[in-house]
Amino acid sequence: MRDGGHLQTGKVISFTYHVVGQETGFLGEIAILALTYSSDAKGESSDPAPPATMVLKIPTPLKNRVMGQSLGVYEKEIRFYSTLKEKLNIRTPGFYYGAMSATDDPDVILERLKALNRLPIWLIAIFGLIVQWIYGLMPRRYALLIEDVSHYRLGDQSAVCSDDDIKMALDSMASLHAQFWDNEELQSLSWVTPIELSAKLIHMGYLQSATKYLKENAASLTEDQLKLHAWLKNNGVALTERLGKKPVTLLHGDFRVDNLCFDDNSGEMLLLDWQTTMAGSYALELAYFLSTALPADASREKLDEMIEYYRHAIGLRGIQITTPALRREFDIGMIAIVHRISPILYQSQLELGTDRGPAIMQNWIDSAYQKAIDIELESILDAP
Repeated sequence: MRDGGHLQTGKVISFTYHVVGQETGFLGEIAILALTYSSDAKGESSDPAPPATMVLKIPTPLKNRVMGQSLGVYEKEIRFYSTLKEKLNIRTPGFYYGAMSATDDPDVILERLKALNRLPIWLIAIFGLIVQWIYGLMPRRYALLIEDVSHYRLGDQSAVCSDDDIKMALDSMASLHAQFWDNEELQSLSWVTPIELSAKLIHMGYLQSATKYLKENAASLTEDQLKLHAWLKNNGVALTERLGKKPVTLLHGDFRVDNLCFDDNSGEMLLLDWQTTMAGSYALELAYFLSTALPADASREKLDEMIEYYRHAIGLRGIQITTPALRREFDIGMIAIVHRISPILYQSQLELGTDRGPAIMQNWIDSAYQKAIDIELESILDAP
């Protein structure tokens, strides 16, 4: 707290904590700390009282930690809060302090990722196993202290999301996307991975779990869904690479209802959990969010209404997109969501818990399938 400038005098005498968000975030452990200070404790002149509570984020103790560390998600969130948060024109929790074990320079990591993406998928799979084995033996340490926002209304992916909340989220999304739309500053952030560099890694994850998924669920999948998976098997890499074509912008990467927080007094939304920040197509994030916010039985009219709301919102911020162009990009993004999440319950490297986690994931899968109905696959990647 002293290193972060939030405790000029005095000290922390004691603290208590309680863990929150079980089966909400799959890569991190979250605890709310309540701090007791000495009587002479003071913070910065503009905020003389140091915060009474704060959130601690550390890597999960589950085997998901190896995946998170190999993907660099813990390091990415600390870099976001320490270097980029203050520049955003949307609300996120306040930043107190972040620390991590010494790692390679982001530019070096980016060059390694570029080199890795040139390898065949089978070789990437072998390399990935070696990396995960090494990280399993030598886990690095990460810790992040941020503002406690639990007094606001937290989003709940297992409940119904109101139209007003969806529109508030879409306004924030449009602000974020417009701010970094083909922005040169985005290119200078080497720790923000261009999505196309993850194309083979994402498809490798799909191939590793899709075979078992399709075998055990073939009887319950429709003919169209089976055709979609046959298409994904052959076009999964090209699909993700397509999402890296211009225009690109800053993507939160996990823009779903569980990561939203609503300040009802000001009518504003806070966006939480910046572990998967990337650069890519706005439409992937739009499809990602609407597939979690609108249930599988949502009408086509409701989906069209929310897509059009986003188009209007980003238009107000200076980015003009035609309805046909947005709809085509959205369809590409929705197919990509099916590619990412449909077989995830069969991914051996990921633990989703036993109750809430698998339930919300299955609802998400059902919603994505429903929103991908009637998409013309044969020509979807031919768009300019």
